[in-house]
Amino acid sequence: MSASDASRAAAVDPETLARLAGGLAHELKNPLSTIGLHLSLLEEDWRNEDGIKAQRTRRTIDTVKKEVQHLSGILEDFLRFARTDNLDRQVHSLNQILEDVARFVTPECRHLGIEVATILDVNLPSLAVDAGRLRQVLLNLVLNARQALEVQHQQGGQGGHINLISRQAGDKAVIEVMDDGPGMKAATLERCFEVYHSTKAGGSGLGLAIVKRIMEAHGGSVALESAPERGTRVSLFFPLEDSALESS
Repeated sequence: MSASDASRAAAVDPETLARLAGGLAHELKNPLSTIGLHLSLLEEDWRNEDGIKAQRTRRTIDTVKKEVQHLSGILEDFLRFARTDNLDRQVHSLNQILEDVARFVTPECRHLGIEVATILDVNLPSLAVDAGRLRQVLLNLVLNARQALEVQHQQGGQGGHINLISRQAGDKAVIEVMDDGPGMKAATLERCFEVYHSTKAGGSGLGLAIVKRIMEAHGGSVALESAPERGTRVSLFFPLEDSALESS
């Protein structure tokens, strides 16, 4: 078999690859859950023990539990990444979804001194979207903004703002998530949508990659603008031809 024949034989279409990868991630979740359960049982066995050995054992168990939780989080992100092509698209108001997300994140953000505001185009038409996936996208983006503002606060900054915006631009409906955080350097901005690229400790590097895949599955796109000390703006573009399921 020639090299080109071998390459063709090894090629797998993206849908099949996503299904295989999702299946593998699902299979890995089961033993991780079992490991986590047994670690909890061990933790109970050593909880009331005294002495240096018991202290060392409890620290070891705690360390392994945290790693299991970290791996479980990565697998959950990977499953979301692998399953983005299966959308349940129904007619929804983008403004209502934005208001729901803002209402959900406001209490925690307010506790951190971060103000969340919505700026909505009341004339924006309803669109055929997967509301659950779109909420996932927006929560992901708001979490990124909140974490950036937390970093800014740790460096001596005060509070901050996150704005959720809807507007129409030509034949596109646009949703924007803006923050006035520390922004990104050019090198980080260039790679931000790469799978497994992350500048956050413990990050899976799938957050923005998931956002991009979900938007592409909707026939849309995503753009990101950022600069140091200028904050970040993420824009989501939806084709208006999908408005109200073609008005059917």
